[in-house]
Amino acid sequence: MNREELKHIIDAVTREVLKRLDGEMKVQEENRENPKHKDKLILVFTGGTENLDGVLAGLKGFSRDYALLAAFTPAAEKVIGRERVRETIEFEELPADKLHYAIYEAKAIIFPTLTQNTAAKAAVGIRDSVATEAMACGLLLKKEVIAVTDSINTLAMPPAYGRMVNEILRRIEQLGVKLCKAKELTYLLAHDRKASGESESPIAADGKTLVIQERAPVTADVILQAAQAGYGSIALIPNTIVTPMARDIAKDKNIIIEWAVK
Repeated sequence: MNREELKHIIDAVTREVLKRLDGEMKVQEENRENPKHKDKLILVFTGGTENLDGVLAGLKGFSRDYALLAAFTPAAEKVIGRERVRETIEFEELPADKLHYAIYEAKAIIFPTLTQNTAAKAAVGIRDSVATEAMACGLLLKKEVIAVTDSINTLAMPPAYGRMVNEILRRIEQLGVKLCKAKELTYLLAHDRKASGESESPIAADGKTLVIQERAPVTADVILQAAQAGYGSIALIPNTIVTPMARDIAKDKNIIIEWAVK
């Protein structure tokens, strides 16, 4: 083997070594930037806009701990726009053909701007859009599904129509969707809830007052059960979230909701 042939071999080996070193350095750099695997949150934007700034500000605080994936309905693209959201939070766009796999991997599915249209379709099992499909699949896979209802103002509707919309919201809540206001979203996400199959009940009876001893969100079902059992009031520990539908039912059933003093 002459010197020229040896030089070609040495050059080839050197290039390969440098290539591998460069790859290893990139991996190490990525590991430094992302020291641990992040759980995924799927954000599904529909056409609502009420309190959008507050919702986005709350979600921004979770970007350090979660990888945010966002999907947009056509209505959301029109009235909100991807760039409007990107101004506040960093997210990876979620294509429709990747939706199901992403839901399977996700920790929770969040609807920051739930609309009446999406809620109505989901309540009767219609799955004709990225929003209704995400909600249905999330519930079927027993994922945490959270929806912000600020854009559905039933108090501004005629009474009969408002009652109809409240029934729609009650229905999706009964299916497992956690309803909340924009200001409650951050707490609801941060709260470390126990598995639904726990053997010990968080509810304890105390005379005519129902004492709920765990800081899990109080849903419409809890209020209905309390009403059926004849309770006139419910005592909660501080900072417990009461969903909008639960508040409405409590008012209808004349049940007083109280929070214990710290």
